[in-house]
Amino acid sequence: MSFLTLSYFLCLLAMHSFFASYYMSVITIPESLNGQDSWLIGLIVGVMGITGMVTRPFVGVLLDLNFPKKLFLFFGSIGVGCAFLGYYYSDNLLVMTTLRLLQGTATAMFTTTLSVVVSGYVPASKRGIGLGIFQSSSALSQVYAALLAVWMINNMSLEIGFLASAIFSFIACIFVLFLKIDRQPLKLDNFQFTNAQWISSHGLLPALIFTTQTLTFGAIIAFLPSISLERGLGNPGLFYTVYAITMFIMRFGSGYLSDVFGRKQVMLPALISSSFALVLIAFTDSQSLLLLAAIFYGIGFASVQVVGFAVLIDATPSQFHGSALATYTNAWDIGGFFGAVIVGLLIEASGFSMAFMFCACLPIGAIFVLNKLSLK
Repeated sequence: MSFLTLSYFLCLLAMHSFFASYYMSVITIPESLNGQDSWLIGLIVGVMGITGMVTRPFVGVLLDLNFPKKLFLFFGSIGVGCAFLGYYYSDNLLVMTTLRLLQGTATAMFTTTLSVVVSGYVPASKRGIGLGIFQSSSALSQVYAALLAVWMINNMSLEIGFLASAIFSFIACIFVLFLKIDRQPLKLDNFQFTNAQWISSHGLLPALIFTTQTLTFGAIIAFLPSISLERGLGNPGLFYTVYAITMFIMRFGSGYLSDVFGRKQVMLPALISSSFALVLIAFTDSQSLLLLAAIFYGIGFASVQVVGFAVLIDATPSQFHGSALATYTNAWDIGGFFGAVIVGLLIEASGFSMAFMFCACLPIGAIFVLNKLSLK
């Protein structure tokens, strides 16, 4: 495995630290909004996706033009850390909404750029497993981050949870500063705004498939804490821990399996697994069923994310990796915003169970998109 270099390991550490801050926030942000209307919780939780949707295409095009990658990584990690410091100092709804916009912009900069950087370290023959290990580094942070947030809220304060998230983001910044990234000359001479890859043709179909996963994850992040309380399902952090352990195993395993057996052979059962998990969530009345759903959801989400990433890099010339990955990772922002907002409205109109049955239909719809992809 020649890709196991110091820079590759620094990418793993940076990814891990950055997402530790994020996965703590899936508990702390909804907790800080406890008691608000469902639509308002969905709006504030999901609003960071708005700036991400705008930011990622610009970042992707600038990366294709060889703008300095470390610059995006630095400002991305620092920006997220500053947003969490803002949550520490204020719980005003307008201030929180503004900070979520900052967090969305900075997250888009960091995750898009780091994905481009790490894809350059991994050879084609090891692409599935190399990108799977990279994605597993963020899943590992899920194992403890949500539980740590719950423990801090119960034993310290909500504000200390926000402070811990800021520290994790700043640690990620330290790791990326030591990455070995070759500088390339800027390619501005022939640049035309109208011809730039604002939406990548290479990344569009994989992004559509992945969006069916992120839409449902956005809904889970926004509403699982309040539903767990309403139905007596116990600590919602346990869902994220079981989900994270499954994700950690499957991101590693699904990437390897796709290298051996093919991308489609892994993605098809993964989409079915996600749909089944969402049906369980819709009707669960016990913690054991909720944790079973976490296993199936982790299997599906991890496999689709990793293999979709590999499909994208397989099909995209290296000079367009920035715009392609910007299109692909924009699924996070689209899902984070629309998943929370749309499902929030559906919950208000028809209740939790029907809203999540709608979510369960989305991965099934993705199977039709999968059949249009030319996969190895």
